[in-house]
Amino acid sequence: METVVLENDVLSVKLLPGMGGRILSFYRKDKGFELAARTEREYCEMPPENAGFSHYAFGMDEAFPNINGERITWKGRRLYYPDHGEIWSHAFQVLDQEPLSVKLVWLSRRFSYRYEKKLSLEGEKLCIQYRIANIGKEELPCIWTWHGLMRYEQDMEILMPEGISNCRNVLEGSCLGKEGRIYPIRNSTYDFAKMPSAEIQSMVKYYGEERVSKGYCGFLYPTQQVRCILQYDAQALPYLGIWITAGKFQGDYNCALEPSSGFYDSISKARELGKLQILSSGETLEFELSITLGKIGATEG
Repeated sequence: METVVLENDVLSVKLLPGMGGRILSFYRKDKGFELAARTEREYCEMPPENAGFSHYAFGMDEAFPNINGERITWKGRRLYYPDHGEIWSHAFQVLDQEPLSVKLVWLSRRFSYRYEKKLSLEGEKLCIQYRIANIGKEELPCIWTWHGLMRYEQDMEILMPEGISNCRNVLEGSCLGKEGRIYPIRNSTYDFAKMPSAEIQSMVKYYGEERVSKGYCGFLYPTQQVRCILQYDAQALPYLGIWITAGKFQGDYNCALEPSSGFYDSISKARELGKLQILSSGETLEFELSITLGKIGATEG
């Protein structure tokens, strides 16, 4: 499958337009550090229609217009939302390609929207501008989520955004117990600033219970002396999910910070909680997200 490479003196970023513009590699040269989650299953062939996402769980992409696959009835219409949405499994057209930037576009026939994104390198930062337009006659219930699967390391730390005081477990398991349980961010059961141990074979998914007040979160990698910082529009993406698998999910070790427009994961759940985004006919969403892969201790640009 054809790749697009954006490269400067600091970073090399490799994209797969044929899989939704997925970031296959996000590499900091002077540190020899690969941020994007890698596996032995790195399929670079076009996924079949309505494929499940699990075999393609590597690299960094977006989930839209949903995460959990389901069929729902919405104002008399039967809607089918595929696993992890549509973006990851469709080929985007490449527009306006330059050495440091590229624009990608795709039209959804199922839901009648136009999805555009422009990726640009600026020093140690990748900036992504999104434009999603509902070009159909019907409104679109949707959730946009950054689904960037990143490198797991045992001693890495999580930088939570301002405004989150509690976290809600959304995946039943041994670490956090029953789905729906809410924990104060400081508690004696689970450390939300750390990674689960690689030795215990676990996976967790939780959300900040509150809306974030600032679109800023990240991972620290002390052993590598690098940090990954996400910055984004907190009004457009007010919720934050965090996913971590330490060997439990199909043997993978990866993690993700997931700024999201809805709460949480499925259209039906977000609808139930009154935290579902509705994109009206003719309406356009525009927002930005940036990923900085910098050195620990360095001044932020």
